[in-house]
Order: sequence, then C-alpha cells, then structure tokens
Amino acid sequence: MADVDGIVALAANLVRSPSRGGIDSPQPVLATLARWLTANGLQPEPLRDADGAWLGVHLRWLAPEPGSIVCLDACIDTAPFGDESRWSRPPASGAVADGRLWGRGAADSKMGAAILAHVVRDLVRGGSLRRGGIDLLLDADEHTGRFGGARAYLAALERKPDRAVLGYPDNQELIRGSRGFHRVRLTIAGRAGHSGATGGDAINAIGRLARLIAAIEATPLPAEPAGPFAFGPKVTVTAVEGGEGFSVVPDRASCSLDIRLTPGFDSAAAMRWLEALVDPQTTRIEAVESWPPYIVPQSDPFVRAFQSAGSEAFGRQVPLVVCGPSNIGNLFAAHGIPTICGLGVTAENVHSTDECALLASVPQAYRGYFEGVRRFL
Repeated sequence: MADVDGIVALAANLVRSPSRGGIDSPQPVLATLARWLTANGLQPEPLRDADGAWLGVHLRWLAPEPGSIVCLDACIDTAPFGDESRWSRPPASGAVADGRLWGRGAADSKMGAAILAHVVRDLVRGGSLRRGGIDLLLDADEHTGRFGGARAYLAALERKPDRAVLGYPDNQELIRGSRGFHRVRLTIAGRAGHSGATGGDAINAIGRLARLIAAIEATPLPAEPAGPFAFGPKVTVTAVEGGEGFSVVPDRASCSLDIRLTPGFDSAAAMRWLEALVDPQTTRIEAVESWPPYIVPQSDPFVRAFQSAGSEAFGRQVPLVVCGPSNIGNLFAAHGIPTICGLGVTAENVHSTDECALLASVPQAYRGYFEGVRRFL
C-alpha cells in the first residue's frame, strides 16, 4: 500500500526548494532526495558535471538472480515561474490544500520523483523481486533540453539499463514514443547605416529576418504517412534577437528554430527543407542539438506490463500513444534503451500559473509504477 502521506510530504519539501532549469542550482533538491534515500536504507550517488556541480542522484539495486535492469527516472528541475503576481499561492509554497499539492514542479515532476523514490524503497524492502535490478535516476538539466543529468547517468554506468520509465505527470495515456527535434540558430546579415539617413545602401537585417520567418511559417512541411506519427512534424520560431538602440540600421539578426522530427522527416530532411528557404550568401545556419524520434513496439513486454498495471490502477483502459513533445526517452532510445512515459499523477496547469498535482491520484500512480516494474521483472 502506498505511503501517501510520506509521498506528499517529500514532494512538498521538494517544491519548496526552487530548481528552475538554468536558473536555480539543483543541489538543494538533490541533497534532500539523497538524504531521504539514505535514511530509507538505499545508497544514492551524486552525478556531477566537469566543474563538480550536481546534475542528479542515482542508485542501482540488484536482485539475487540476474535479469533485466529497469531505470525509473524523474526530473527535479522545473520550468520558470513566469509572472509570480498571477499565482494564487507563491510558486515555491509547496502548499497542500483543496486536495492538491501546489507550486512549480508539483506536477512536473517533483511528485513523480517522490513516488518513484517510494516505489524503489518498497520494492527493495518487500523482497518481491528475485531477478534483475532497479535503477533510480533523479536528474536535473532536463527542462533546459540539455539532458545533463541523464547524460551523466549514462556515462557513469558500466552496464546500461534494459528499459526505462519516466515519472512525468498525467495518466490518460501510456506514451511509447515521441517526436524528435532538430534545433538550429539562424543568423542573417545586413548592412549597417544611420536610421535617419536620406540615402545610402543600408540593409536592415531584421527586415530580412522577418521575411525569412514569414517564409518559414508559410512553407508546408511534408505530410507524415498514416500511423503513430500521423500528426506530422512541426516548426516553431522560438526566439528572435537583433538591433541596438534607435539610430543604427541593424546589420545582424538571429532567431532560434525548433523543428520537431518524425520517422518520415528526420534531421537530414529538415535541413534540406530549411536550406531551400534561406539565402546562403546572407544567412548562416548553426546546428544546436538534435535527437531522433523513437517508438517502442506495442508488443514489448515492458509496454504490456505497464499498460496492464496502469489500467488496473486507474480502473480504466490506458491507451498507448506517441506524443509530440520530446523527452529523455529520445536520449535513452539513441543509446538503445526502450523508454515509456506515463501513469503519473493527474495534474493541472503544467508549466503554467498555479501548477498543481491532484492528491487523489497519488496512490493510483504509485500502484501503476510499482506493479509495472514488478510484473516486468
């Protein structure tokens, strides 16, 4: 039976320590989790970057007999707060009220971290696993898109896990794959001049960039064949920079471009599509990061174990889907680790104002993860 009070108390503690990706140090949250795991008889190890800063904590427990190893992973860094004046409670309050845990990260994914920590503790204590093993990964640097904690985890291992499940919020579906992404920065050149000049040969780089963005948004992407990725690829301009002051015609402007990939539209196809739109004489394309799409077969025993466990835990059929957003599963899949997501808590306002997790879903999420791991192993 789930220790709901313990799970909620741990999650609330984590929410009260801000860990916004790229803004706050994740060390206080990770240290809290490390202390909890140690106090509960487990042996966590810190994951650090080249400068010694914490990127995560992880542990491995092995059963008496050899078998598959399952990684249970939840990120502990979060989205930014946004406009704090719009929150009904402070975003780092960790308040428990109205049947909810409130605050940034309550849903994504500090409640998931607390649930998975309890699942691992209880599987180990209960002695129900005779073969295989469990990894617990609680990682940071996820919301930045760099996946630094997950990368450090993979680098620290002599043997990779055989499967992974991510403790993300929501339980309407079990995610068995996602689109990938190809991220680039476009820098376009102009010719500087005085903005008040009556003549001259200035060329406004921002104007050039605006026309390029309009062309990007107006040019259709290839249709994806029918199947799990039928919703197709997507392109989004996510940031624009350029210009200084008022009196200078800008000679440089740039934008960030996020291209979501599918099996029928991979990174090479994305680059061909983009290169057909830009003028190579004036525009530089800088690749930032790219991960391919992935999908785990419906017939995989790991998928079957978690789908049946989730359907029983939530009292309804949990369908299998492929999602649009990417996740750490893209990184794991590139390393040969089939990864699924889902069976987490019911959530509201994820990444938005008044993010919260519904407490009534905590025992169901716990049971789904616990039984999914137990049945597979």
